[in-house]
Amino acid sequence: MRLDFNAAWIAAVLLCSLRLSAVLMLAPPLQVMGLPVRVRMLFILALSVALVAALPPGPAPSPHDAPALLRAAAGELCTGALMGFGIHAAFAAFGFAGNALDLQTGFNIANLFDPVTHSQSPLLATLLGMVAVMLFFTLDMHHTLLRGFAWSLQRLPLGAPLPPPAPDAIVRQFGTLFTLGLMLAAPVLFCLFLLELALAVLSRNLPQMNIFVLGAPVKIAAGLALLAAMSGHIGTVARRVFDGVFDFWEAVL
Repeated sequence: MRLDFNAAWIAAVLLCSLRLSAVLMLAPPLQVMGLPVRVRMLFILALSVALVAALPPGPAPSPHDAPALLRAAAGELCTGALMGFGIHAAFAAFGFAGNALDLQTGFNIANLFDPVTHSQSPLLATLLGMVAVMLFFTLDMHHTLLRGFAWSLQRLPLGAPLPPPAPDAIVRQFGTLFTLGLMLAAPVLFCLFLLELALAVLSRNLPQMNIFVLGAPVKIAAGLALLAAMSGHIGTVARRVFDGVFDFWEAVL
């Protein structure tokens, strides 16, 4: 790997770092690791240097043309934001599944601090968010993500204008991840629905029984047991969720 320290090379590194920073500065995997902002910036800069040195030079604007360089910088930020949307939408599928489970089990009455989103979230939504980050590294998606960055620089070179994304690709991404998020929680939700029917029949036949006091611990115990039983199902769906990120990148770039 050869580094040519000239103005054009520095401009290419800065443009590449702008694209990567829009993706990685707020990426959930880096957020949950608690990395300081300076460490993230140094990591992005080092990764940009490696990518620019490894890839063939593209039609980057001249560093002496300030208006063209500013337009290219704005375009790289938009490209990175569009790519980052795909990653955030993937992790949002786990949050959707967790919130649906919290609503059915009753855990949504209490919130915990979610280290992934840095906000207050219910118990199972926080748990599935951390499981998503763990599976992201376990399934080797971080290496696939790096290869996706390199592919994006080949597909859309630095300084090249971003083509208008097709609205149907964005809508399709929402629909796909909504479906996959529902698949994560569907087995537990269906069993809890059957449990609700059983409690409704019991309440109808024994009106003197306090179903709320009886049903809350039963639903919590059943929900946790079913979630533990379907833990092997989460990894299969998670791979499809993360693969959908790169399908989205290929559709919009």
